[in-house]
Amino acid sequence: MLLTCAIGRHNLDIVNSEDGSMMLRIKYLLVLLILGTNSASAKDIKAYIFGNSLVHHLTESDETTVPHWLGFLARSAGHEFAVDGQWGFLRNFSEDLPPTSNWSFKQVSGVWNSDRGDFGKAGFDIVMINSANFIQDRAPDKPTAWKNPTGRTPLDDTLVVFDWVSNTGATPVFYVYQGWPEMPGLIENNKPAEDFAEYYDHAQNDYYQWYVDWVAAISKARPNYDVRLIPVAKNLATLFTETALSKIPPADLYSDDDPHGTATLYFLAAAITYSAYFDEPIPTNLKLPASIHPLVEQNLDVINKVISGAEIAAKPDLQTGPVKQAAVTDGLGLGNPSLAMGLNGIADWSTQNPFVDVMKTARPWVGHMPDKWGAKTAEDLMKDGHLDAAGWPIRMPDGLTAIETFVLTDQPKEGASVGGVYRLTYEGEGKVTIGGRGRLMHTKSGEMWFRFQPGEGPVGIGITATDPEKTGNYIRNIRIVHEDNIELFEVGALFNPGWLKVVEDLRVVRFMDWMDTNGSTQTNWAGRPKLDDYTYGRRGVPVEVMVMLANQIGADPWFTMPHMADDDYMRQFAAYVKDKLSFGLHAYVEYSNELWNFTFGQTHWAAQQAEKRWGKDAAPDAWLQFAGVRAAEMAQIWSEIFGDQAEQRLVRVIATHTGWIGLEEGLMAAPLYLAEDTKNLEPITWFDAYAVTGYFGLELGMDEMAPKVLEWIAASRLKAEKAGTAKGLARVSLREYVKEHGFVEAVPLAAKAIRKGSLAELLTELIPYHADIAQRNGLRLVMYEGGTHVAGLAGWSNNEDLTAFFNHLNYSPEMAKIYQELLQGWRSAGGSLFNAFVDVSAPSQYGSWGTLRHLDDQNVRYDVLANDNRNTAGWWEERGLDTFTHGGRYFGTGATDEMRGTGKADIMIGRDGDDRLYAKGQGDLIHGGAGQDTIIFPGDIADYSIENKAGIIFVQNAAVSAQAYAVEHLVFDSNPDNPVLVSDY
Repeated sequence: MLLTCAIGRHNLDIVNSEDGSMMLRIKYLLVLLILGTNSASAKDIKAYIFGNSLVHHLTESDETTVPHWLGFLARSAGHEFAVDGQWGFLRNFSEDLPPTSNWSFKQVSGVWNSDRGDFGKAGFDIVMINSANFIQDRAPDKPTAWKNPTGRTPLDDTLVVFDWVSNTGATPVFYVYQGWPEMPGLIENNKPAEDFAEYYDHAQNDYYQWYVDWVAAISKARPNYDVRLIPVAKNLATLFTETALSKIPPADLYSDDDPHGTATLYFLAAAITYSAYFDEPIPTNLKLPASIHPLVEQNLDVINKVISGAEIAAKPDLQTGPVKQAAVTDGLGLGNPSLAMGLNGIADWSTQNPFVDVMKTARPWVGHMPDKWGAKTAEDLMKDGHLDAAGWPIRMPDGLTAIETFVLTDQPKEGASVGGVYRLTYEGEGKVTIGGRGRLMHTKSGEMWFRFQPGEGPVGIGITATDPEKTGNYIRNIRIVHEDNIELFEVGALFNPGWLKVVEDLRVVRFMDWMDTNGSTQTNWAGRPKLDDYTYGRRGVPVEVMVMLANQIGADPWFTMPHMADDDYMRQFAAYVKDKLSFGLHAYVEYSNELWNFTFGQTHWAAQQAEKRWGKDAAPDAWLQFAGVRAAEMAQIWSEIFGDQAEQRLVRVIATHTGWIGLEEGLMAAPLYLAEDTKNLEPITWFDAYAVTGYFGLELGMDEMAPKVLEWIAASRLKAEKAGTAKGLARVSLREYVKEHGFVEAVPLAAKAIRKGSLAELLTELIPYHADIAQRNGLRLVMYEGGTHVAGLAGWSNNEDLTAFFNHLNYSPEMAKIYQELLQGWRSAGGSLFNAFVDVSAPSQYGSWGTLRHLDDQNVRYDVLANDNRNTAGWWEERGLDTFTHGGRYFGTGATDEMRGTGKADIMIGRDGDDRLYAKGQGDLIHGGAGQDTIIFPGDIADYSIENKAGIIFVQNAAVSAQAYAVEHLVFDSNPDNPVLVSDY
């Protein structure tokens, strides 16, 4: 059987095969071969377009027009393109002949003057027509229902136009342009990407079929005309559902429900149109302007594949995507981001939820007596020898009835994705209980299932009996995994994909809270956090996990070393990072955190050490001089470990108090240390970056201003109450109205106070001062934390009115504007890396620190940071092309799937079917699911090591590594006919 594929002016007859994927690959190669050959010579195309706003949307910029981008693509490929056109509906085009061109473009020439020229002699190669996108409820040869007193059909109007063109003597190719359908309510109501599935299905099926029928009807009525369909909407739907472009948020594509679009949408429509006009793929070496989402530039080859109908990779899961960045070649996401974030600390009440295994965020154990809840702490249990090295209880101490921990505490109801069914597994003998918000569903030996709904309170996980036979088989290795993440857990994934979407396009992640830095008790390497710790809330996250995250998302890690850590600890930590961190990434390393801040234990410790070393009254800033000396020793140790790679791979950071002018002098110079030995060097000698904060708004929650803020709140609520009463509202409805509008008048007053107060001081005095310090010392000025510090201080944190207002203000549009001003002001004053504090955290009386309040949150403050990150490349240094990109997450279907990931660390979940999964990154995680699944590796089996560790297959060579689960065969492309049986290992 022959499959005929019409592409542009080429018809490809391809022999049908049982191997559909092979056929598609052959088809794509033939298309590229033929079209690539044709594109070797320049072409001159002239077109006339009977169109509407889905071809030419009139705005202040030509970038919302298809002809503008057709000209851009033609010039990029060395061709000429000229165009004329007019707006209207089909009946306008047929009734208003001869045509009147009323389009013009700054960078695309016209062809014909409708007042003086002869259309037939203008030399138009192409005439294209488009219909309205709301008449597809009736067949194209049936009268439309919309304003149609004469009963004309789309076919009637089209034939009138095409016949008129033909009668002028012109012999163009007639194209029918499939604009995209209307989308009532989707953009207007700010619907998320997943709500567009039905819309895109319609564009690819019923709506597309209408255009196919329209072209067929025209061809049947006029068999001598060359009539072709350009399936714009169909291909757009494929791009937005089955490729990496599915990551582009709808708001970055569509501007309304008609739907008009952004420059990105019109560029893609033009790319599809270009391939028809010029009989070739679009150029793939384009440098697109900032108005085009960067995923477009990163996936030009994929766009060509969709247009040609060739095979594309399985769809990555959706996430918020980036805009203009440097081109990337072998990964997803931003090529050169500029934003850093601190990661929120590990806690059962944190809304960050970063791990697949929820137990890793559990609260340390508490032991209960019959008459006393929490009679024993985890420290008590460890000190008394009741816990093993990983922290699992090896016995039930006398007098205790249960040992309990908590997870998923006080998760906001708005964060619905954390809800659902969880599987708890454990090893050992004894009794495990589930309480609190966990609703037990069913159990079997070593396994329990429970349902969780977010809300106030925790899920309690209790051990009421363990190792009853005294054989050492105590309850241990409790794992708690959401049912949606079980496959990820089985293949060894550590990180919750819902959280990865938040952090995977950052340039730097600061691990201060993950390392439990403030008040750390770590002193030696043996006492460090371990991979098998029962919870990372116990003593912080292990270095192995932090490096794994940095490698997986493509971000520089920022470590804050424990203040009491000895030299061996520093060396061991540095050596691990040197050996395991991806070579292109840089390690930021800082000594502890805020050693000027006496609310933290490390500062008191530094003061004690300074007194031991130099005496009680050696200098007013002796504690900070000691901190500078120990920080320099840390920097020297890391430099020694990294050796000749230090300058290339390390960023040694020293940080000061932003508002305490002059405090940095002792930190950087340490005169007490210099006086010890003439050979001693100033601590600043050993550093690359000088770090400050970028906080503002602290004054609103202090004694001087808090009463004034309360006055603003009261006046604003009173005005809202009066407005609600005037609308006839009362009781509950009035209360809800005031709840929604009660802060409207107070927000701009607070914002004005911030701008005139702490923000102005920060941007005009403090940052310029520190920028000068950094420049004079040859250091780069970076931010270690920054953003809003609007919160009640001291007793004001207990004022419910202030807390409610501050939590509202911190995520308001006015706050988003302040963030934009901060970002611009920071850069203008000489700052480089901007570091927002923190990634995900619920607001409370103590502050609104989270850029997101939970993993399902959407807020304008986050939007400002994300947009700035994707629109502002890291300008201060040159880095490798794919340093900051990351892999994708690919999920199969119930059928046979073929998945090809990136050159980064991908996750592929095959599910049912006999899947073929291609590994080519470092750190791929591949779960075959049911069926007979095969992983294909590049190269020869002799270059790989293959090992089975507890059911997970580890396959690795110098360039590629993967761990696989539920996979039956391994194939190496040097010998594809000899698959290796996984069961042999």
